[in-house]
Amino acid sequence: MVAGGAAAPKDFIDSMDTANYVTVALKKPMGIVFEENDEEFGGIFVLSLTEGGIAAANGSIQPGDQLVAVGENKVGGLAFDDALGAIIDSQAEETKLVFFRGSAKNLYGPTGASQDWLT
Repeated sequence: MVAGGAAAPKDFIDSMDTANYVTVALKKPMGIVFEENDEEFGGIFVLSLTEGGIAAANGSIQPGDQLVAVGENKVGGLAFDDALGAIIDSQAEETKLVFFRGSAKNLYGPTGASQDWLT
């Protein structure tokens, strides 16, 4: 239940609950296929994982996960090329990725986490 006694929608995932975030460190090529969210929200999400790829073998990432950060850089809400560019530009042996396990609406919509909370 949320304040006021109204029930949260069945598909609601709290973007201000750290339990709904996944952090991984992966070598490239990672084997992740990303897709851009609807223009209304921006950002990118995991469309699929390449069978036998590093990300699939890791087992932490799932299709639908929203990419929030690459290394120490916030990429949530960025255009596809900018968000993916942060991964491409990473010089680390293993690149740290942070994902939100929920929909773009839950992350970027009216019930989403504030930008202050995400930092």
